[in-house]
Amino acid sequence: MQLDKIGRYEIKAELGRGGMATVYRGYDPRFEREVAIKFLPPELIHADPQFRLRFEREAKIIAQLEHPSIVPVYDVGEENGQPYFVMRYMGGGSLSERIKAGLFSIEDAVKILEQIAPGMDEAHSKGIVHRDLKPGNILFTNKNVALISDFGIAKFTQGEAGNMTGSAIIGTPAYMAPEQAGGDVSVDGRVDIYALGVILYEMVTGKQPYKADTPLAVAIKHMTEPVPRILEANPNLPVWMEKVISTAMAKDRDDRFSTAVEMVETIKAFMRGETLPATLKAEKATLKVSPYNKTTVVQPTAEKTFVAKKKSRSPLFVIAGLFVLTVLGGGAYLLGSTLLPIMNGAPTATVAATEATSAPIVINFTETPSIVETATETAISVTETASLPTLPVIGGADKIAFLRNNDIWVMNVDTTDPRQLTTDGIAKFNLEWLPDGNTILYMSGKTVKTVDIETLREEVVFNFISAEYFEAFSVSPDGTQVAIVANRELFIVPFDLDKLRAANKKSALLDMKGCLFYKDLAVKGAKWSDDGTRLAIKYIANVNEKFADAVRIMDVTKCSTIPPARIDDFPNGRFNFANEIVNFDYDGDLLFFLNSNRRNGGFGDLVFYNSFTHKFENLAPFEGNCCYRDATFSPDGTYVIFAFQDIRLGGESPTNLYFLPADTLNQPRTLEPLPLPEGFFTRRDDAPMPALRPAK
Repeated sequence: MQLDKIGRYEIKAELGRGGMATVYRGYDPRFEREVAIKFLPPELIHADPQFRLRFEREAKIIAQLEHPSIVPVYDVGEENGQPYFVMRYMGGGSLSERIKAGLFSIEDAVKILEQIAPGMDEAHSKGIVHRDLKPGNILFTNKNVALISDFGIAKFTQGEAGNMTGSAIIGTPAYMAPEQAGGDVSVDGRVDIYALGVILYEMVTGKQPYKADTPLAVAIKHMTEPVPRILEANPNLPVWMEKVISTAMAKDRDDRFSTAVEMVETIKAFMRGETLPATLKAEKATLKVSPYNKTTVVQPTAEKTFVAKKKSRSPLFVIAGLFVLTVLGGGAYLLGSTLLPIMNGAPTATVAATEATSAPIVINFTETPSIVETATETAISVTETASLPTLPVIGGADKIAFLRNNDIWVMNVDTTDPRQLTTDGIAKFNLEWLPDGNTILYMSGKTVKTVDIETLREEVVFNFISAEYFEAFSVSPDGTQVAIVANRELFIVPFDLDKLRAANKKSALLDMKGCLFYKDLAVKGAKWSDDGTRLAIKYIANVNEKFADAVRIMDVTKCSTIPPARIDDFPNGRFNFANEIVNFDYDGDLLFFLNSNRRNGGFGDLVFYNSFTHKFENLAPFEGNCCYRDATFSPDGTYVIFAFQDIRLGGESPTNLYFLPADTLNQPRTLEPLPLPEGFFTRRDDAPMPALRPAK
């Protein structure tokens, strides 16, 4: 069937097709962004109403998984009786594609694991197991941020009415934990930990740990053979990597890491040179409080097909239970077990197998019909938020704080409910939301204040009276640290309000004994990465015997003991750049900043720099016309908000705010500003300095 539209969404191309759904690349004209649309074809609805139930069950699962590490769903709907999901379009490809391109450094590998681990733990804490975690289901944004996708064959560990996976053993054999391949119905989040171990092995060696001629043989190796020596696959790896992999891929799930974050933190500890025990086996006395240990153990009866796993279960017992392994869409497989039904006198199973591109496989047990979905390997996948939030969410943000006539305003991202928070008319700058989501922090002169968006209560946080310059006060994403730039020196100290209120000079900051870095550079500004491990600073550099602004990205994870490690400097001769960077924003991967072309109160050209590829681009969404300022990434990095003043209209031209998809800024099209009242920004030098609140 050739589709042109689904709902309001324009269909551009087909991205992938599996036994359960078809995924399209689409365009949302309302928000001017590309999307992915997962659509249940009509032939499946007509073939069996259970397919609709299965599709809706997926919505039930992903409805509980609103998390920054999981591919978000924007919309759900129905077109001519056919349900669909509208998802974020993941333009950065999959991890499987990147593995094919070459080996990962340990640093790059752990960064990916670090990005997805909180999302996996969140799913497990809600009793949801992915069961098909693999490189093809780890997708990247255009900014190289990894997200988890495709919960289509996930299961609830705490029991669910009408479990439609029934007794089916499903997953991808190359990443399948032994208990999963063996048909254990009590699988929990530790099957995903096992898969993470396999993924890590593959990233740092370029190959999967087990190879065989058939998928069945691969599954058997996961159950029976020891974990291959990773140092034989890549002798350049440190010895401790062997310990990490063997722990993650332990045959007995009780011997694995309890959480994905625990696995990541163990790797980071080794990278820091910390000495850990020879075995990484955790104390299982704490397992009962682990989020993974929420499995409801079902006691077997005479009629049940499977029994819970026993530690003494022999490999031959398990192998005997694998009677069929059928390929599903995208490399996932279904394994069925007959041994226990025969032993217990239960009815045997009959299997109707089909090709990957045809209808989903149906396994008909006499007791309970079970439907098994094909797991797709497409570059786009689904997670869901069942009920839409009260506030509109675009780019991961729900509110905008900004300045108008030197006072702070706040409004929803769709410009509804604009409210003025301050009334003193005193110059302000460097707006930012504190992690509580209700407080805006800002600078005014040499004073830092906060204002509560509900009570309008203002409080002084910091007053650095001795500073010759006071240019930055930026709180870390977790609210534990603050980067202060005073006297062209950088201080990173605890965000302790009592001590900060008492600190009015350099010596007081030194006494706070934080992570400290100063004097080496003439610093003018600071921005945290999203995870708080890196800091981008603006400083005065000597470029070709001329002084000009530059940006340095630093690793601050060890700065309490050693100076921060330099990651990158730019422009650093990579492109022409002169004098002053008016403003910049850092999201951990990419940066926006403005050059010295200050035609009107800080308005200038918009330049984009990728700190991974070292590529830059002059962005010209308005046919190359000037002027821009205050460019800021949205929380998820997909949008950019900025102010624009059309230089063609002269010095009295109005200022407007624009909130646009980041990857479309250079596309020729008519751009509409945020729909604020005409003449909302009345002053020639209005500097809105917008700050976006991450949606909760």
